Amino acid sequence: MPELEQITYTHHELTKVLLRDQGITSGHWGVYLKFRFEGGNFALAEDMMRPGAVTLIESIGIQRLPENSPLAVDASTLAAEPQRKPRRRRVREKQGP
Repeated sequence: MPELEQITYTHHELTKVLLRDQGITSGHWGVYLKFRFEGGNFALAEDMMRPGAVTLIESIGIQRLPENSPLAVDASTLAAEPQRKPRRRRVREKQGP
């Protein structure tokens, strides 16, 4: 079997994983990302310096959301969902020998 390199989650799946990890059982929650933007001078080649910007992901977490948000997961429904074994997801497989 090829070695797996990536496992992906939807917004809702990741929210459920984080809610279970934190033991949260009430409220409507969604994933959020905290970004940081930085500017600087970047050299793609020795004689080719240009000003530019970089976006960094500072952190990933969950936050309370309004009930009607399309990204909201109702934490009270998680206890009713059966715990299942992890399913195989479509992933990128390592190429080569």
